Amino acid sequence: MTRFAFLGTVEFSRRCLEVLLSACPDAGSEVAGVLTLPREAAAFNSDWADLAPVAERHGIPCHHIRTLDDPESLTLLRRLAPDVLLVFGWSQLVRESALAVPLGGCIGTHPALLPEGRGRHPITWALVEGRTESGLTLFFLDEGADSGDIVWQRVFPIALEDDAADVYARVCDLGCTAVREVVPLLAAGTAPRTPQNHSRATIWRKRDDSDRVIHWEGPAMAAYNLIRGLARPYLGATTTLDGGELVVLRARPPLAAATSAAPPGTVLARRGGELDVRTGDGVLTLVELETGGLREPVPGDVLGRAA
Repeated sequence: MTRFAFLGTVEFSRRCLEVLLSACPDAGSEVAGVLTLPREAAAFNSDWADLAPVAERHGIPCHHIRTLDDPESLTLLRRLAPDVLLVFGWSQLVRESALAVPLGGCIGTHPALLPEGRGRHPITWALVEGRTESGLTLFFLDEGADSGDIVWQRVFPIALEDDAADVYARVCDLGCTAVREVVPLLAAGTAPRTPQNHSRATIWRKRDDSDRVIHWEGPAMAAYNLIRGLARPYLGATTTLDGGELVVLRARPPLAAATSAAPPGTVLARRGGELDVRTGDGVLTLVELETGGLREPVPGDVLGRAA
């Protein structure tokens, strides 16, 4: 009987855990415990999900930890004594002290086609860069970041109309497929290991609030890609009005070329809740905004202008 432990803290984790707890008995294995962040420690995770109800429904103990590095968490992991640790949706690096606990290794997930797209915010970056495909990779964790041997990888397309929610849903679906296909191999000790070609590795850096700002003087497509890359479940792109911040959550793919002499950021028209905004080379239609108590933009306003 192969013993697994599960580490995760987001909606992707929750979806995959549901499948794991249903699939494990059929794979001749069991889940010894679930480790996750409490809500108050998960401010970084806008897609945080509570794993406790899933674990409890299946009679599996769920333990709330803040990091896997502290002595209490390591003691807990050793007490669970997993043969394999599944790390599905955990933004912290798993250090050597934890990597050494499961003799069968630690399996991580990354929503990109490793070795390309290592690092932070891969779903957002793929959309911001206008990629037409991405994927999900399962790999053996090592002391590097997203650098271990690949176990399983699948590609999926990204359409022009897709936003972060669409890609996130696709990643969740693939994660569930991966659990069904890979857990039996891990339980049998026959999971493949394909070393990554490190010469092909690319790394996406951590994004911060300055990366959320829409630059209206740039191309309409760049603004559109930023908005869809930061759509729910993420925090949204930002611009300003009267010195206050607006959050832009949805836009339409740009079609119109620039015909107005108005400066970039100018609201050219309003139709219901939608705004046509001048960009450096065209017009972008904003579909969903959160004003945060500011007044609604009207034609003639210039978004992004310093107060």
